[in-house]
Amino acid sequence: MKKTAFLLFFIFLSAHVSGAESYKIKLRTGQHAEFFRIVLEGPASVISKAIVNQKSKNIQVVFPDTAISIDDQKSAVAYKKTAEDTVIFFPLDFSGFKVLTLENPDRLVIDLSVHPERSKEGRREKFSGVKTVVIDPGHGGNESGLVIDEHIEKNAVLDIAKTLKAIIENGPGNCFLTRGSDMLLSLDDRVKFSNGKNADVFLSLHIGNHGNVVIYAPVIAGSVPESVKPFLLNKGQEKFMPDTFVLLNAVKKAIAADFGDDMVAVKSLPYSMLSKIEAAAIIVELPSFKDADYTSDWRSLIATAISKGIKTYEEDMAK
Repeated sequence: MKKTAFLLFFIFLSAHVSGAESYKIKLRTGQHAEFFRIVLEGPASVISKAIVNQKSKNIQVVFPDTAISIDDQKSAVAYKKTAEDTVIFFPLDFSGFKVLTLENPDRLVIDLSVHPERSKEGRREKFSGVKTVVIDPGHGGNESGLVIDEHIEKNAVLDIAKTLKAIIENGPGNCFLTRGSDMLLSLDDRVKFSNGKNADVFLSLHIGNHGNVVIYAPVIAGSVPESVKPFLLNKGQEKFMPDTFVLLNAVKKAIAADFGDDMVAVKSLPYSMLSKIEAAAIIVELPSFKDADYTSDWRSLIATAISKGIKTYEEDMAK
């Protein structure tokens, strides 16, 4: 009898623990002139527990002893749940942050300063326009990239890059391609080419396995594994991060305007070649061959949208 009672109690306790309630937290983000905002919305009893810390160049949010799930409302920040009650955000470079708890609805607001104050020695010259754009068609040579039937990534992105170059050169700016033919280039070759041209904007084109356009921006981390240190030997991107953020949002808005809000997403990309680029720098990963037809008309449309984004970037930087 005692064994039966103990077994029933154990089963009840196990069911109670495994069935512990998980609270849904809505995540959204917003870009403002001087800061990037992360908003976590949920029950007041959960939001009030939140503890926010900076971990290197990342933001950690802990809801002690409370299981949460993230309901992503098309946010523009990379993140990862590291425990049932913990989520870490990987934003672009920021100089500081402040935290607010607001009501109606109950939410945690984290504002990240994205335009750090620079010393006189480190301050860049006043923005004088986009004079030089470097477009990097991904892959090349024996690196074909994504291949589906007759579609080959290295050829498609080169064609789009050439179209984009022609559009840009119709204006006052110069545009260079890291490769103008089917040739293999190392990541270092692409970086050296861009920096050698004193590019104002660097944009690398790729094609992914998804139905939308994904724009990637670099992340500079203060503490990194040995395996990724080679990417950070030259921190050329570090002082250009505010410019990169403006470029990212300008291109995102331009693509959304021509293709729809649901057709563009933003992600952070730690330890990529972008970290070495001495210019505003992003990677634009286009939809898969299954999700876009890649006719000459479509390629022209996406090239035009990106060119509009670069123009908007120039206007925003001049403000």
